[in-house]
Amino acid sequence: MTELIKYPFTFNNKSFVTDSLSGKKVLAFPTETVYGIGGNAFSKEVVDRIYLIKERPRNKPFPLLITNEWVRELCHWSDPRIDDLIEAFWPGPLTLILKINPNLPKHLKNVSGTLAVRYSSSSLVQSLIELGECPLIGTSANKTGFPTYSSADEILSHMKSDVDIVIDGYNSSKNLSSTIVHCLTEPFQILRQGVISWKEINDICKINE
Repeated sequence: MTELIKYPFTFNNKSFVTDSLSGKKVLAFPTETVYGIGGNAFSKEVVDRIYLIKERPRNKPFPLLITNEWVRELCHWSDPRIDDLIEAFWPGPLTLILKINPNLPKHLKNVSGTLAVRYSSSSLVQSLIELGECPLIGTSANKTGFPTYSSADEILSHMKSDVDIVIDGYNSSKNLSSTIVHCLTEPFQILRQGVISWKEINDICKINE
């Protein structure tokens, strides 16, 4: 049975969320862009479930939602342009593709040796990461190739059977997803333009159009 809980969390709901993330549950939650689904990124079971829910090819890895405390544990870089992008746009709707830490679990790795990470400005997402003490799989709440959703009501109407918990705190305010920048090409490359424009990125570091 799918549970609906409200944000801001009560004391009891904080405990429920903590137990759910450690118990390999899949959650749907609003972000500062579109509604997302996710769970504990260190759980292979959670990742496998989300691939099935999304009907997503296994060669397309999921991005991770993180906070500053996690980024250096998950990724490696020495390029100061990456620090410039982080300072300019994090927390916010910018996903960076970086070199993955080789010590991470196998289910998070891919043949390219990269990891997509985002530090969301959503206080709800930050709270989930803090309560779960883990990075989150964070992908749009929809089947691959289908429209995204922006409210708990839409999730309950279309994805109720897929997720264990729906968090209702506010509607996602934007129809655009995060902007994705590949930081291992030269120059950097925008793979998806979302909320943050090409010009805004290019003002920080030169990139391919």
